[in-house]
Amino acid sequence: MNNWVWPIVVYLGQGLLITLWISLLTVVLATMLGLVIAALSQSTLTSARLIGRIYVDVFRGVPSLMILLFVFFALPQIGLRTGPLTAAVIGLGLWGGANIGEVFRGALNSIPHRQEQGARALGLSATEALVFVILPQAFRRALPPYVGQLTVLVQASALTSVVGVSDLLGSARQMIERLAYVGSGQSHAIEIYLGVLGVFFVICYALTALANAIERRLRY
Repeated sequence: MNNWVWPIVVYLGQGLLITLWISLLTVVLATMLGLVIAALSQSTLTSARLIGRIYVDVFRGVPSLMILLFVFFALPQIGLRTGPLTAAVIGLGLWGGANIGEVFRGALNSIPHRQEQGARALGLSATEALVFVILPQAFRRALPPYVGQLTVLVQASALTSVVGVSDLLGSARQMIERLAYVGSGQSHAIEIYLGVLGVFFVICYALTALANAIERRLRY
């Protein structure tokens, strides 16, 4: 094994841990926001539904990179200063929350209204009908596209290097620059980027396979 390989693998491994940590925090934040958006969409209050609709339209209408840059570079202008990692989680979480909220809203709306009416006719309260009849079915229908959104968020985590996060892609770029500086022009960019590509492919393929498996299992 060449002398440059092992130090690169160790450094990229540290970047991979940061990528996974950002992905995890982003998924948690996006899921929480998605649940709130779905709840607002089912509200009887017009103002609540309007707030949820505006949130979804705004954050789904702009690129995730734009939101990330806005959080990191623009918000400090009004005193809301964050570090690169926090800005990455907030920016991607806000963007992902709009997409996951649409997944949950679509799942809830796909349940026929007559099922709630039937549950109420059997003596269940509105809350009991929601918890024991509507939500279990909506959860089954939301699960495959929800896992698909997790794949999108993991892929989007590669954008965080633009605000200075030393994630997997950022670490790869740093090592390529160092090798080009000290290695007589040998940056080994092809080998390093192929390695990064392979890691992202394995993670995203595993999530996609999981989504497909869940969908097949729920179909029968």
